[in-house]
Amino acid sequence: MKTVIVAKTGHIRSKLRISPYRKATTRTSCLCVAAFLSLLFSNKSHSQIIQDIGGIAVTAHGKATFNDLPAGSALSGNKFQLNTYDAWLPVPPIKIGRTSIFSNLSYRLMDFNYDHKTDNDPHQLERIHEIKSIIIVRHPISKKWSVLVIAMPTLAAEAKQGVSFNDLIIDGIAGVSKKFGAASNLEIGFGVHAMYSFGETLITPGISVDYHSKNKKWLAQFYWPRLNVLYNVNANTQVGIAGSIDWTRFKLKSYQSENGKEVDYAQFSTIHAGLQVQRRLIGGVWLQVQGGVGLFNKYELFDTNQKTVNDFSFSNMAYGKAALTYRIGRK
Repeated sequence: MKTVIVAKTGHIRSKLRISPYRKATTRTSCLCVAAFLSLLFSNKSHSQIIQDIGGIAVTAHGKATFNDLPAGSALSGNKFQLNTYDAWLPVPPIKIGRTSIFSNLSYRLMDFNYDHKTDNDPHQLERIHEIKSIIIVRHPISKKWSVLVIAMPTLAAEAKQGVSFNDLIIDGIAGVSKKFGAASNLEIGFGVHAMYSFGETLITPGISVDYHSKNKKWLAQFYWPRLNVLYNVNANTQVGIAGSIDWTRFKLKSYQSENGKEVDYAQFSTIHAGLQVQRRLIGGVWLQVQGGVGLFNKYELFDTNQKTVNDFSFSNMAYGKAALTYRIGRK
């Protein structure tokens, strides 16, 4: 059993407790945060996330239905479809001595469409807005070792609530990485992550493995919660597999649930697994197409004390994703 340190902030003083690493929310938070370690542990920008410095993406999912709903819910038997729209832009990098600072700004819209729209059911999501910035600070301490720090401030809320700085989620990671091999084509990183959201602080470990073959034909990244394997067919085409745990924690307009508890915020998560094809269009502009299935889907509601109010699952859903990106580094 793994352990996570959870610090909860009360009205009078902060409390620190050790709790089992069992809850789905905690587990998802740990897994998805470790993905950002791949961003960190990539001295030559092998990470796909760093390379695609700007772009737009659309992800369409097949229809799904919620499970484990309370009796009488308007969502019972009501299928919904989720479409996700992403856009991200780079911020000019800064270099101070040997220290490099890289950052970007991204926006995501999650749009839910139902077969039967019901205005009086607070469980029926409409749109979720998420604004995030990723700030990476890297300082090499030797030829093989680097120290890295990352900050990930995030604002996310359901459209009925509206985005507010009072709901700011603060992520932070500090870690080190080391290259292996004569060609430095294997890099392993590890660090400590802390996330503060809605009065709760989570502290979790993270690890990443980043590999590229010496002939540049293969690129493999395995790090929770992301798997990315690509084969370079030629200079303009890549094929491979992709997997990720995608989650969004967001503020809701407070309401009373069926069991009388007040709902304050929620977390929506899904595991994507599929195949991908990437094709260079012109210069550094690439088209990326991905298709697969969304599995182990969850929608969890929380009260103001970070306690689970309701925990809904929903059916598996096929998905297709298309993105246009501008890429630097590896061609």
